[in-house]
Parts: sequence; structure tokens; C-alpha cells
Amino acid sequence: MRPEKGSGMTELILISLGWFAGGFINGVAGFGAAMIAMPLITPFIDFSIAVPSCTLIVLTLNCQVGWTFRKYIEWEYVRGIFIGAIPGVVLSIFVLEYISERYLKAGMGAFIACYAVWGLCMDRGGVQIIGKAWGYLAGMLSSALGMAFGFNGPPLAAYIAYSGCPAKAVKGILGAGFIITGVFIVGAKAANGQMTSTVLVTYAAATPAVIAGSKLGIWLSASFNEKSYRKILFLGLAVMGLSIIWSVLR
Repeated sequence: MRPEKGSGMTELILISLGWFAGGFINGVAGFGAAMIAMPLITPFIDFSIAVPSCTLIVLTLNCQVGWTFRKYIEWEYVRGIFIGAIPGVVLSIFVLEYISERYLKAGMGAFIACYAVWGLCMDRGGVQIIGKAWGYLAGMLSSALGMAFGFNGPPLAAYIAYSGCPAKAVKGILGAGFIITGVFIVGAKAANGQMTSTVLVTYAAATPAVIAGSKLGIWLSASFNEKSYRKILFLGLAVMGLSIIWSVLR
């Protein structure tokens, strides 16, 4: 039997370094830990290990954020996310059974590249306020993306960005939304037998690295120009997304 990629000590070190980079970006920009880490670690780890371990790592990070900003949460926005997350998980369980790892990687690369282009081209002018009903769609897409690729942030971030809520409320709602969808995703993957010993070892190795990277990013973020930095980040995401697609096609 072929040994799982990601089970060796050298691979665990490289995976931890990838998550350190993801945590650093998350600390600076406020998002993006999994979207940075996943393209960096997938050359060294099977996708079937990368995704469930990613869901555990991201859930751990979001628990910290949600707890920190818990008193600012506006629960009427969270309700729609909660309800929408359920069909997203249920549908993904059945759909993912018929999609190969190769196509999942290509889909992840395409999504990352498209999200980066959206981030670069979106209107930076006035903020258009959208209704709370969009939370149902955001919750469904978030849980579906988390089931497929391990990161569930972009739909929630896009929804809350146009909610018109104050900054602290945005962080609180995002933290709560990430926790809700994360719990559904982790629960579904555990019930499906995907939380193996290799997944737990990967989670144990990478979690201290991502937390350390996050703290360093928060500490250094005060010296960065956030607008310019986000442009560089989105350009980097676009390059990584396209490189994943190219590696799959090749």
C-alpha cells in the first residue's frame, strides 16, 4: 500500500511552515489563512488529509476570533448563515462522492484565482448594503466550499462586507459564522470517517504554527499599508490558483 503523503516528519515540517505562512497572512489581512496554506501544502500531502485537517485548524482559529468579539455579535445575521449551512453540507456529502481528487484540486485553483480577480476588481467606492436574506446563500456556499476545499471564508466575508455593520460587529459575526459552518463541516467529515489518525497528527503539528504565524502577523500589521498589501495578496492568490490548475492539467 502506498504511504500517505503528509505522514513523514519532513512533510509535517513543510506543512507546518505552510500553515505558519497562512496564519501570518490571516493576522495581517484578517482573512486568508486556509486560502494561502492549502496551495502551499498540497504538494506534500494527500488532498484527503489536507482538507479535513484544514477544517480543524481553521475552526480552532475562528473559535479564538469568535470568543474575542463575542459581545459585538449581531445574531440576526448569524441566523441565516446557520440555516443555510445545513443544505450546503448535506448536498456536498453526496456530490463529493463522485468527484476525483484531481478535479477537486483544479476546482480549488479556479476558485482561488477567481476570488483573487474579484478582490482586485471589486468596487472600492461606496458600500452597498444588502439584506439579511443573503445570509442563507452565504451559509450554504460557505459550508459547501469548506466540505470541498477546507476553506469556508470567502462567501461569509463577501456577505458581511456589505452588511453595513461596524468593524467589531463584522469580526464577531464572521467569527460566529465561521464557527457554525466549521462545526457542521467537521461533524460531517467525522461522521464520514475522514478524521483519521494522520489527519489528527497533521492538525496537532500545524495548529501551533498557524497560531504563531497569526500572532506575528497581528504584531506586524500596524506597519503595513492595508490597501496596498491586499492588492499584493490578491495577486499572489491569483498566481497560486493558476499554478494549481496548471499542475493538474500538466
